Amino acid sequence: MRGADASGPGRRCYTRHVGGKTRDRGLWLTLAALTVLLVVLAVLQYRWVSEIGRAEAERRQAQLERSAARFAGALDRELGRALMSFARMEPPRPREGDPRPVLVERLAAWGRDEHAALVSGLLLATRPRPGEARLEACAAGERAFHEVPWPAELMSLRQRLVGEEAVRERFVVRPGKLVERPLGLLFPLVDPGGGGPPAPPWGRYRVVGVVVVQLDLDYLRGQLLPQLTESHFGPAAEGDFVVAVVRRADRAVVYSSDAGVAMGAPRPDDVQRSLPGRFGRPGLDRPDRGRSTGPDEAPAEGPRGREPRRPEDESPWLLVARHREGTLEQAVASVRRRNLAVGLGVLALLGTTAVILATGAQRARRLARQQMEFVAGVTHELNTPLAAIRSAGQNLADGIVTDPAQVRRYGGLIEKEGGRLTVLVAQILDFAGIESGARAYAAEPVSVARLVDEVLGDHRLALDQAGMTVERDVREGLPEVRGDAGALRRALANLVANAVKFAAAGGWIAVRAAALPGDRTVVVRVEDKGPGIPREERERVFEPFHRGPAAERNDTPGSGLGLSLVRHVVRAHGGRVFAEGRPGGGTAFVLELPAASGGGGA
Repeated sequence: MRGADASGPGRRCYTRHVGGKTRDRGLWLTLAALTVLLVVLAVLQYRWVSEIGRAEAERRQAQLERSAARFAGALDRELGRALMSFARMEPPRPREGDPRPVLVERLAAWGRDEHAALVSGLLLATRPRPGEARLEACAAGERAFHEVPWPAELMSLRQRLVGEEAVRERFVVRPGKLVERPLGLLFPLVDPGGGGPPAPPWGRYRVVGVVVVQLDLDYLRGQLLPQLTESHFGPAAEGDFVVAVVRRADRAVVYSSDAGVAMGAPRPDDVQRSLPGRFGRPGLDRPDRGRSTGPDEAPAEGPRGREPRRPEDESPWLLVARHREGTLEQAVASVRRRNLAVGLGVLALLGTTAVILATGAQRARRLARQQMEFVAGVTHELNTPLAAIRSAGQNLADGIVTDPAQVRRYGGLIEKEGGRLTVLVAQILDFAGIESGARAYAAEPVSVARLVDEVLGDHRLALDQAGMTVERDVREGLPEVRGDAGALRRALANLVANAVKFAAAGGWIAVRAAALPGDRTVVVRVEDKGPGIPREERERVFEPFHRGPAAERNDTPGSGLGLSLVRHVVRAHGGRVFAEGRPGGGTAFVLELPAASGGGGA
């Protein structure tokens, strides 16, 4: 009967091996295809993020330019409105009367404007007679002009007013020109009745004086510029941009929306606008287009008949708008890295999930295969003793065996096979209790020496029948361990039975017990001289239902549960178990158990 059964498991093992390899190959092919797909998706993600980054860079730059243009236009309108409140379509003309009352009246009217604090007063520079220049001031709230000394910053204006240009009636002052010291906007006083050739850029007008509309820098910094910044760039603390007004000459900061950000040298992607732009009275910053030139007159210079702008006519202020995170490339790179990290993180999560699912499926298939092998092995293990018991019992019942010696031999056979059944059923019940979590262990002092002696005594007959020599090496004064004596006995018995089953050819088994230095750990070793266990199998032999290649090849009986139960019992007692090679061949199973505190020797 055993010969016929022996061929069956061999064929089943080969079939399972071939089927398992086919399924594993399909699984790895699927994982390889998924890996390639994820790599392709990662490349597409990188390209897509790069395209999005370029589009984002263009969008941000365009947004910055639009916001800067709107900001500059709004500031031009506010300053131009202030300027036009004093230099209207018909500016004050000295030949028609004194301009001072008109200017004082217009200054009082400006005091009722919503931005009244923007203008702090007026300065009036005139040339009462050739070679002489006078400077008068009228502060906001005053009703008359009074003469003041020329400040050093306006000396160039005084020299031009009394110099050769004024004598030749070619003195040029662009309406709306911004001066910094004192801070203000200039516009000219003209004499429409002056003789001589027309002086560009005002055609028949002759400049006889200059008015400076003085601006309040504190109001600009504290009110007007912050309002314009919030209106066109968003809240200063939350916006993507930093807005500053700097001096053109030395880039000193006049105003900044974020004082903590240094403006420094200009960057390639900075947006810059002159402040203020060109505004003023229509017709005062361009020549008369409808007037024909005389034979002695040269046409106006510059594009579209406009006189070329002089260096001194350049606005002294610049609007500088830049990205808060640094250069545009840095800002876009930061967004690109963030988007790329999110995308690659999602892909990595998908890949990891796929690997986990594939690994779980593989483990589930392996567990299902092991369970099927377990069922087949248990069925085989149950069938053999049951067949022997049934055959012996039937012979006894039929009276075929009547000799007392034969009856005793049959009784011994029934007892032996019944013992095999008992051990197998006990293992199955232990495994079921472990899996359900209902297995509990007692905690009592256990003598390791007595435990070794009991297990060797229980297996004395099996060891003698296998022809194995037993070496017992238990140190004197070995401390006790705390645990469940029955569970520890079954664990050690499984190791001894395992040695009898797989290493009987070596003809030798040793059970050693000693304490590590400090008497805190007790080590029990079960050694044999069998064929040994390959290094890659030494951890897997403790898995439930696992049976090594040699066991399946040699059709060695067993359920694959013994070593799994050993590991569970030892771990439940706070110890560990492992297998290692033995010098000279064979295997050593090592149990390390914590010693009971205050335990005595045995």
